[in-house]
Amino acid sequence: MIFMLIGKYKYAIDSKNRICIPHKFRGDLGVRCVLSRDVVDKCLNLYSMGQWEIFSEKIEQLPTIKMKKVRQYIYSNSYEVEIDSQGRIVLNEQFCEDKDLRLLTEKEVMIIGNHTHAQIWNVTEWEDFNGKLNAEENRESIINDLLEVGF
Repeated sequence: MIFMLIGKYKYAIDSKNRICIPHKFRGDLGVRCVLSRDVVDKCLNLYSMGQWEIFSEKIEQLPTIKMKKVRQYIYSNSYEVEIDSQGRIVLNEQFCEDKDLRLLTEKEVMIIGNHTHAQIWNVTEWEDFNGKLNAEENRESIINDLLEVGF
């Protein structure tokens, strides 16, 4: 299966800490997904079960000492979620209370496609991140990276 999760969508978090997943993402994600804290950025990653399995297999390829540490971080910060009949998932309490994620600060999130998975960002965090991403010096770096692979 070829995944093509692309685009960005703004949604509100409801009073029961549910957010709607973009309709265009639901087919690739399926009903059962894994919601995981990103290691680098202040966001959550939403994986289909198949993509989660591929991600997990990569973790298993690490040397044993590194694998143990990575496993502990990744798996303790991940939860299985189900997309309900109205296309919503419930955010885990741990993620709602995470001060870095600030998901409940504004009650709005930006859900972006990241090829094989979706990311869920606090709107302000996304705008800050996206501003840096689109800065002229960063765009030049992206162009150079693309030229390296033949674009």
